[in-house]
This record gives sequence, structure tokens and C-alpha cells, in this order.
Amino acid sequence: MPNPKPYYVNFEVPEELMKATLEVVRMARESGKIRKGVNEVIKSIERGQARFVVIAMDVDPPEIVAFLPT
Repeated sequence: MPNPKPYYVNFEVPEELMKATLEVVRMARESGKIRKGVNEVIKSIERGQARFVVIAMDVDPPEIVAFLPT
């Protein structure tokens, strides 16, 4: 049974979308063009280099990503 979603997540992600997102992340990882961590992602966004950003639902503490747009 998967973990229940955190209190601050007020949406449902369809299973098909989760699978498609995972496939995109796998392809990005294999290409070597993936950034990990909030700081690296913020830098990529500010530089205009980010094309696709995935934010995990189980970030703890949630304040780490609270300011990012959804």
C-alpha cells in the first residue's frame, strides 16, 4: 500500500501521468541533462535552461519547495 499523501498536497496525480513522468525522468537521466536538488533547479529556472521540472509530493519539510509554482 503506498504512503498516504502529505497534508499539503491537495491534488491527485493520475497513474498514467505518473508513469509518463517517470519515463521522461529516466530519459533525462540517461542523457545526462538532469539536475538534482532545489538549488540546481532554481539556478536552471533563473537562467532559462529548465524545460521540465518535477517536484516530489513527499518533500520534508515542505517549506523547501513551497515557493515553487505548481
